Amino acid sequence: MELLRVVFRHYRWPFLGALALSLVSAGLGVGVIAFINQRLIEAGSALSALPQFLGLLALLLAVTLGTQLALTLLGHYFVFDLRSRLVKRILDTDIERLEQLGNATLLASLSSDVRNITIGFVRLPELVQGVVLTLASVAYLAWLSPQMVVITVLWMAFTMGVGWVLVSKVYRHFHQVRESEDRLYKDYQSAIEGRKELALNRDRARRFFDEYYTDTAKAYRHHIIRADTYHLSANNWSNIMMLGAIGVVFFMANVLGWASPAVAATFALTLLFLRTPLIQAVGAWPTLISAQVAFDKLASLELAEYQPGFDVEDRFHDWQRLTLTNVVYRYAPSSGGEGFQVGPLNLTLIRGEQVFLIGGNGSGKSTLARLLSGLYRPQSGEISVDWQRA
Repeated sequence: MELLRVVFRHYRWPFLGALALSLVSAGLGVGVIAFINQRLIEAGSALSALPQFLGLLALLLAVTLGTQLALTLLGHYFVFDLRSRLVKRILDTDIERLEQLGNATLLASLSSDVRNITIGFVRLPELVQGVVLTLASVAYLAWLSPQMVVITVLWMAFTMGVGWVLVSKVYRHFHQVRESEDRLYKDYQSAIEGRKELALNRDRARRFFDEYYTDTAKAYRHHIIRADTYHLSANNWSNIMMLGAIGVVFFMANVLGWASPAVAATFALTLLFLRTPLIQAVGAWPTLISAQVAFDKLASLELAEYQPGFDVEDRFHDWQRLTLTNVVYRYAPSSGGEGFQVGPLNLTLIRGEQVFLIGGNGSGKSTLARLLSGLYRPQSGEISVDWQRA
């Protein structure tokens, strides 16, 4: 997963330290269950075991809280770094690429994508702890009764398999939700920037609302409802099947005679202990999927690679002569139209002289200014400064 890969690249050791705390927390959780099994279930409610039990609970609370806080703190630092890197990449990207993307797409990435990655990372501790606790608990149950743990693991694997199918549906609809968000931001931008024209022409305003915004909003509503439906289905499926596993455990112990009632009680206690972490893990998974969708969207922007500094190599700070030779720049064709072309341009400018550029709207004045300033690069021809190619 892209989220984990980026975390390991930038925050490897803090993340591994947080995982180590998760292992300790899982070990303590299983230790509490073992203590209940050996000192409270089998040996009875011995009064001498109560202080030790309370001490274990306090230690488990402290370590678990420390683990979650460590991962959460790491997550917020990671998101701060991610947001800063994204803004810096936007600042370093050619103006041509930014104009191709449009303000709506960039704003959607800075808000929705960063928010989804933030939520995914904050929910990451729940997934990590759920997996670690499950593995540690299964190992302890295997030590108590190998026969029963095989059936229990198969039951849980079936439960998680169906949950995965449901979650895959969530991923597909989240991807469509993200695409709809881009279109919604463009509609918001059109409504705000075109408010004067829309206020003067109510037919155009009605057409914009009915044919553009409403269709996009309905598509967003459709996919977000489907995503939430599959998410809730996966969550409730896991919840109910974990309760069903407890019934299967007592059936194996009492009817089939595979274990004593004390071992069955320990199995049931462990499954109840795992119920919340597993449900949280299933609930956290869609947020991580949404974070992956956000990473995919950020990658599709094709922004400049991250560079920490703002150094600029000014080779032509003392230029005297600027020459354009057969310079051509062509805009990409819009829907249903042709691309606008400026050029070929042949022009020589001498430092200090005054040049007046005159032309009507759409004649290419702004394009020429951007070519001269370096914001645009010629698609053919060349620009030279003091007979050196720029």
